[in-house]
Amino acid sequence: MKMIAGLALFLFAALLAPGAAGTAEACSACGDDDGSVVTFVPVGRGSYGGVSDRRFIVVKDENEWKELWGEINGNVLPLPPLPDIDFSRHALAAVFQGLKRSGGYSISVEAIIETGDRVTVSVREREPGPQNLVTMALSSPWEVVAFPLPQKPVLFTSVQ
Repeated sequence: MKMIAGLALFLFAALLAPGAAGTAEACSACGDDDGSVVTFVPVGRGSYGGVSDRRFIVVKDENEWKELWGEINGNVLPLPPLPDIDFSRHALAAVFQGLKRSGGYSISVEAIIETGDRVTVSVREREPGPQNLVTMALSSPWEVVAFPLPQKPVLFTSVQ
């Protein structure tokens, strides 16, 4: 078990390293022509989180992160280790799709764009089509990404 935890910590540290995989690229559907692309790295994602309402939030401190991590993993025992975030340099964007009646749903941060007056987090939500095969289990898709601590208001927008 210690080996798995060590490997998970190593992989997480690699994701936060500069130039790591999972960084943002320009998103033409996000309308990012007027701003600069902000690099972000995934912290976690899943289909069966413990958050049952649709919500988009920014986390800027350790206590709020601990509380949110407990809520995300409220249906998991033992609670997975809290990913370490340097809140003096980074913030988190957490997006939750809410409780769904089946699998096949997903939510993701597509891009983070900084303009003159704001930082915009572009979020894509997907749902299964009528002919798709899905699991017949309740799901609650979520994703959390880390990005440089913003000095401007952060807004969320949905993209198609």
